[in-house]
Amino acid sequence: MNILTTSQKSNEAIQEEAKALASSMHMTYIKRGKSSIPALFREHQCEYIAVLSGSGLTIHFPENKQHSFHLSMAQLRILRIERGEGDHLVNAVQTILDKKGIFDGQQFKFLDSTIGLASDSIIVSYAFPNAQIQGLEGSFPIWLATSYGLAHYIHSEDSVTNALRRIQVHHDTFENYLPNIPGNSVDIIYFDPMFEVPVEDSPQFKPLRGHTVESHIDDIIMSQAMRVARYGVIIKERPFSSVFQKYPPHQWVGGKYSRIGYGVYMKELL
Repeated sequence: MNILTTSQKSNEAIQEEAKALASSMHMTYIKRGKSSIPALFREHQCEYIAVLSGSGLTIHFPENKQHSFHLSMAQLRILRIERGEGDHLVNAVQTILDKKGIFDGQQFKFLDSTIGLASDSIIVSYAFPNAQIQGLEGSFPIWLATSYGLAHYIHSEDSVTNALRRIQVHHDTFENYLPNIPGNSVDIIYFDPMFEVPVEDSPQFKPLRGHTVESHIDDIIMSQAMRVARYGVIIKERPFSSVFQKYPPHQWVGGKYSRIGYGVYMKELL
């Protein structure tokens, strides 16, 4: 059972919003009252509890762990872009657009197959305001937090807020989604699967351990991605990963000594 409730001191407006959100998300609304989060876990025996308050939506997990939407590394990357330092993912997208003759201002469809906390999609949306961006997330609590945050989070800069609003997220996995959409229906498909060898224990992912959906890229997925993508595919991984050993990219985008980078696959070269 997926539970959604409110903060203890929520007003009637927040409670009504929570009821509507629970209904739209096919969740069970529970009136909070004075019950603590641990008490709700004991009473309902659920894996997580979503709590709506005036400051946003927070997903609570057992053992006093919680997660809510935040810009994470996207904030630093936006600052670097503004300083003219660039961004490797933006460069990877631009590489495909340049080779296909897509000019600045032209629309293109970008599918983030593993959107997670949405940092990468936010960067693409910010750098390419005309991009039509959709994301997939297989974990329900992560999808819930990310989709709500993208729709409601307000940044001090309108350009960042607008970038968030342009992203749509579906609760689905790419293994299920890709075979069910037409060929050439997306211009660029992006994969950021769980790294085979973790770079580091990211603080933002610690509360989500055990609640993520692990996905892997194989022959079937590569075939489906190239069927669906009109221009090309981008995969984010470590340089020595088995993915890049098995599927050598047409171009590598990343620093010479980068711990991670982006493999670019152009459709017409496969």
